[in-house]
Amino acid sequence: MLASYSARTIKVLGLCVWVIIGVTLGQTVAELLLVSLRGALSSTVEATFVAALGYVLAIALTVGLPLIINKKRPDPKLLGINRLLSWSDIGLGILSVLPYFLLASALLWLGTDVLRFIDSDVGQQISFNNLFSRTEYILAFLTLVVIAPFAEELLFRGYFQGAVAKKAGKIASVIVVATIFGLFHLPGITAEGVVWQWGAAADTFSLGVVVGVLRLLTGSIWAGVILHSLKNAIAYYFLFIAP
Repeated sequence: MLASYSARTIKVLGLCVWVIIGVTLGQTVAELLLVSLRGALSSTVEATFVAALGYVLAIALTVGLPLIINKKRPDPKLLGINRLLSWSDIGLGILSVLPYFLLASALLWLGTDVLRFIDSDVGQQISFNNLFSRTEYILAFLTLVVIAPFAEELLFRGYFQGAVAKKAGKIASVIVVATIFGLFHLPGITAEGVVWQWGAAADTFSLGVVVGVLRLLTGSIWAGVILHSLKNAIAYYFLFIAP
């Protein structure tokens, strides 16, 4: 029994390391490829290019490479894309804004006012700033509200959560994936160096828990994509439309 539990734990830890390496490597390669174009493009176009290419490379490395090595085909059910988006997915995604907001508010209050490890003055760093033209607003919107939610849900709640659930169970898969998802948003890069965005980590962990539960309830990633898109759309509005 203990040996079986230890084996499952090692496999889950291996999956966590693999996802971290795949996402980090994909983003790093995208940044390196941008070096040759830097200066020729606006900062908004550069940010869109890096985000889109980084997600494509991360998914290709994390999900695609093991399939190629093992000579297997992608499993749509494992990835949570075995069916099309439905009206119930849209409804659940919209309704889940409230539990996400309540959980995020509770964790932020706990970290800010009780445990005091969250600095409310440190916000999440994003790649977009100083938007001027309509094209730049559209590119930022597409990246934050369309590309990022779908790519992150496909990778984290699709592949990652599906793989962890097979080895550690459904409930554990939600917690493990939400934790790794939150940790990805912990470090932020500023002109002064790296800052620890504990508030962003708590917020994205909360989102990860709710979309993870939606993945279990619906068997797909689509309700989570809707919630994730709504969450990012609200952030987009307050960052760029009505700051």
